[in-house]
Amino acid sequence: MQRRAVAAFALVGLAAASHYEKPPCQADEMAGQLASGAELCAPKCSASGTCPTDVPSGTTATPQCALKTTSGDKYCGLVCKEATDCPTGGQCTKPVPFLPTGVCTYKVGAAVRAYNQGNDPQGLFEEFAATVGRIYASAEERQYRFTVFVENLKHIEKMQGLDGDATYSHKTPFADWTVEEFQARNTLKPHLFDASTTVQDEVHDTSSLPDSFDWVAKGAVNAVKNQGQCGSCWAFSTVANIEGVNFVKTQKLVSLSEQELVDCDRTGPSGDQGCQGGLPSNAFKWMIANKTGLEAEGKYPYTARNGVCHDQKADELVFISAWKQIASDEDQMAAALVQYGPISIGINAGPMQWYHGGIANPWSILCNPKSIDHGVAIVGYGSEPQKYWKIRNSWGASWGEQGYYRIVRGVNKCGLNTMPTTAIIGGSASLVV
Repeated sequence: MQRRAVAAFALVGLAAASHYEKPPCQADEMAGQLASGAELCAPKCSASGTCPTDVPSGTTATPQCALKTTSGDKYCGLVCKEATDCPTGGQCTKPVPFLPTGVCTYKVGAAVRAYNQGNDPQGLFEEFAATVGRIYASAEERQYRFTVFVENLKHIEKMQGLDGDATYSHKTPFADWTVEEFQARNTLKPHLFDASTTVQDEVHDTSSLPDSFDWVAKGAVNAVKNQGQCGSCWAFSTVANIEGVNFVKTQKLVSLSEQELVDCDRTGPSGDQGCQGGLPSNAFKWMIANKTGLEAEGKYPYTARNGVCHDQKADELVFISAWKQIASDEDQMAAALVQYGPISIGINAGPMQWYHGGIANPWSILCNPKSIDHGVAIVGYGSEPQKYWKIRNSWGASWGEQGYYRIVRGVNKCGLNTMPTTAIIGGSASLVV
């Protein structure tokens, strides 16, 4: 009888356990490690970004979808201001002492250390991980990523020395990725571009172009999106262009579905291939040939993985009637940008791994203009302190200048003028200034 009572008590104890306890963790939690070596039990965020709300008794910290693995999977943590917000035995691990919030963690012997504000590699690693919300699945992964990070510090120092007008930093989402991992993620397929099937854009009068122009300021550009681990830059470049062109025609900004292209525009080895890469011009051709329109993001949300096509004709909002290849002359590109809206381009993304701000002008040996591998959208340009393009990227707002990239204009830097294109909706768009 006594043995049965003990067993029953043990089951009650297990049932009462909450999320975010000290490891060992529940079955639906990852026993994660921060860069400092601190541990925590982290349940995975839901698809909508929500977190389990059952917290240990006495906890006042707030469950938030605040952590991310190197592969892009999102996890929940208890966001805190002080140690007293955390469960018993926990600590509030902050990125730097003067910031107001951190995440509740548990000490793991001597491995956990206070954040070091100096420039030692471990201190910089902790600063990086706190800035981007990095969590690791094991001590072994954390150590491997630290080794990669230290090697990248050398690359960052070299890049900074060669390109002083830009800032290259360890506080970017790819600072613990190898160069090979980063390159494998960029899957634009420029070799599939068929110039023989293109309609060339008209020659524009560039004599009265404004010194600067910004479609973001004019309301034609949605908030920066994040393609995640999926190699779908081509779809984000395509959609950014169509969203902008649609704004020029209707004066209404709608967020359209990249996932629809990833799932449905699957035309084999010579066409777009979902997360394995593609090309905006192929996407334009596919939409026109199939009379397919893009659905709203909310109707066909992004999942960052290949899926089964489930587009619905009744939900398709924006259709295109044609597309054009824009001349590679960068003044012509500027004029086309002003007339049509944001334009789709390809670029060699090599120097972008550690870009953090400023106007980039990397050596061409570091971004061969003949080796473009990433699809983005030019959304504006400026002339001060030097001529530059403003580019909307698809790596989230924690990268670059809140998700944007500035790079010198007029010298075909990193191949950005190789294949600029734009969709057309119901004929040529009107000039909007």
